[in-house]
Amino acid sequence: MKSDNELFINVTKGDVNDFDQLVERYMKKAYYFAYGYVGDEEAARDISQDAFVKIFKERNRFNPDYKFSTWFFTVLRNLCLNYIRRRDLHPYVRLENKGVYKESADSKIDVAEALKQLSDRDRELLTLKYFDGFSYEEIAELMGIPVGSVMSGLFYAKKNMKKIIERLNNES
Repeated sequence: MKSDNELFINVTKGDVNDFDQLVERYMKKAYYFAYGYVGDEEAARDISQDAFVKIFKERNRFNPDYKFSTWFFTVLRNLCLNYIRRRDLHPYVRLENKGVYKESADSKIDVAEALKQLSDRDRELLTLKYFDGFSYEEIAELMGIPVGSVMSGLFYAKKNMKKIIERLNNES
């Protein structure tokens, strides 16, 4: 099985079949990634498809020294942020059934509600790390910040999230 980088290098040489394989590998994750930012199914589908079109058009700009996935998700993230700016939206995370945190049998906290109350940066860091599963290094590349900033940012984001969950728990 070819790596993502090998596939995309072949795409830069004109192999459309390898591009189809990359789309198959990344379409679902791209959709959920975009959906986590924009909170709208149709917009998430459009944005994730736009990301594939964009990387195909700009395939000659790909640097094989870097991971394809990091480059792709950076493009996708930028498209999501542009969409949010154009629509004056706030990034939104919809977790549906996975969004309930139970501290005890008597209490439930809606994680999506707690995430909405965080700053955009805290929400983005937590979402990239814990819902999208990116490593510290990948988050640093995606956000264009040092790894140390990711680590400290996540520390404070978790601390802020805990405060919000405690407050929501006390309110219920």
